[in-house]
Amino acid sequence: MTDGGERSGTITLDGRPTDAEPMAAEARDSAPAEAGTRYRVLRRLGKGGMGEVMLVRDQQIGREVALKRIRRAAPSERVLQRFLREASVQGRLEHPAIVPLYDLGVDANGEPFFTMKRLTGTTLKKTLADRGDRSLQRLLRSFSEVCFAIELAHTRGIIHRDLKPDNIALGDFGEVYVLDWGVAKIVGEPDSEFGDVSSDSSDDAEHATVPGTALGTPGYMAPEQVRGDVDLDARSDVYALGCILFEILAHAPRHPVGKLGMASALDGGDVKPSERAPDRMIPPELDELCLQATAADRTRRIATARELGDRVQRFLDGDRDLAARRQLAGEHLGRAHAAFAAGDDEASRRVAMREAASALALDPTLVGAAELVGRLMLEPPRTTPREVEDAIREEDVQTMRSHARIGVWLYLGFLLFTPLLWWIAPRGSSHVLALTVVVAINLGLCWWGSRIRPLGKEAWIAVFTMILISVVAHMFTPFLAAPGIAAMAAMVILLTPTRSPITSAIPMTVMPCLAVLVPWLLERMGALPVTTTIGDHGIVLDAPALAGDETRTLVVGVLYVVALVAGSAILANIMRGRERAARHTLHLQAWQLRQLVSR
Repeated sequence: MTDGGERSGTITLDGRPTDAEPMAAEARDSAPAEAGTRYRVLRRLGKGGMGEVMLVRDQQIGREVALKRIRRAAPSERVLQRFLREASVQGRLEHPAIVPLYDLGVDANGEPFFTMKRLTGTTLKKTLADRGDRSLQRLLRSFSEVCFAIELAHTRGIIHRDLKPDNIALGDFGEVYVLDWGVAKIVGEPDSEFGDVSSDSSDDAEHATVPGTALGTPGYMAPEQVRGDVDLDARSDVYALGCILFEILAHAPRHPVGKLGMASALDGGDVKPSERAPDRMIPPELDELCLQATAADRTRRIATARELGDRVQRFLDGDRDLAARRQLAGEHLGRAHAAFAAGDDEASRRVAMREAASALALDPTLVGAAELVGRLMLEPPRTTPREVEDAIREEDVQTMRSHARIGVWLYLGFLLFTPLLWWIAPRGSSHVLALTVVVAINLGLCWWGSRIRPLGKEAWIAVFTMILISVVAHMFTPFLAAPGIAAMAAMVILLTPTRSPITSAIPMTVMPCLAVLVPWLLERMGALPVTTTIGDHGIVLDAPALAGDETRTLVVGVLYVVALVAGSAILANIMRGRERAARHTLHLQAWQLRQLVSR
């Protein structure tokens, strides 16, 4: 029926998007009799089971219009009557949401055709499938216009019988149109034979109009249509409109397609959009409206399409059912309290939070809703949820990697410091060589830990750090350089979120002490040369890594003191900054949560 160009695509006579088809020679030759004087055929826009729609140019007025004609050669009398009936139905309905009929004529072969407005846009079905092209408010406005157009048809004694998202077109400039009046019922007139009718030209039989007495599309047909009742009235269209509104709100169809859709309609179960899509915030007024529009018993169903459209329009105008919202909010709050009292497990707290948030959204003034949300946020569960544990673990991994990178720089600096130790050591001393090897190993371990997931690997770094301290303790006596390095190493390891038992508080108190004191004990036992003696003139330190050159030793000693103090200060400052940032975030979040319960 329409051509939407590159931007919107084409809407066929049955309301489905399709690419415009080029005209074959025989198609051009079979243009209507008036083509030479009034209509010039440009191309075919689409085809259905019975007819095809051509894009033609009205030479008399100078505009492009859609022309529909019968596809079959020598059509039967029944097909002709049905075609003319469709033109008659569409022609007698004058409404902005119904495609206007321009002309009705007969071609050179004596077969009828009619022309109508050319549309640009897409179908509601495609819009819902894309999800996001139009806001909910725009879709609801378009839906209310469809309701009013159907109400006009009902006042003229016409029931559409095949309303579905496929048969609603949304124009590029805000227009909305109801398509495909081919199986409409005219009240008071006998139906033609519709046994071979299909509202779908595609091969998808699940969406096709059901042959025989059950006219319509499964998934949108009212129960009375599925049963083939002959006394259909306007409420059948209301049911289909309710199914369309359900799909707009839930982003899921009310019924499945095909035979399952027919069985689902006959089952008569009441389903709200909010039950089908619990994660979507569906307004309670529209939720209840869907339920009333799709009632299986038509005596309990909304009686007219106008009432359905008016209630949607009132919602759009901001007329909320405050009493219904308060009642629903109370129900949500009751379920939240029940879930909160049921247990402290993840599932119960999740339900409690969702229900309390829904209650708060429906009625922000509801007593108890904000307090419960605040308690759920401020009072942590006794057992840490798995998701939280995983998040903490991942954060620990990132922190350990960061500390490992710091360790790379520290040990790299230590490695660069070793030439100075060679400078002050006795010629041929093996102590500095041993220290250099241990520092290189620690440097490699830190580099390794900064590039992998280091959880479980930190024990190696701790062990080799203790070996390093022991080597330093023997090189420069246990009471000279080693205690400062041991204290700084223990602090860094304890402030790193490790998982190994070796890096916990007690081992990291004992191990550095042993790393410093074991060489001294070995000296006392005679296993190592004595480096520390006490005499009349005080403590005498005889470090085996020192050659005795006063100037060199003092220079290196000063540099060691500066490096140790500066390194400790830098590390402490980095960790203080992280701790302060964490506290700031926690206090800010706590302040925001307290606003929920503030008066």
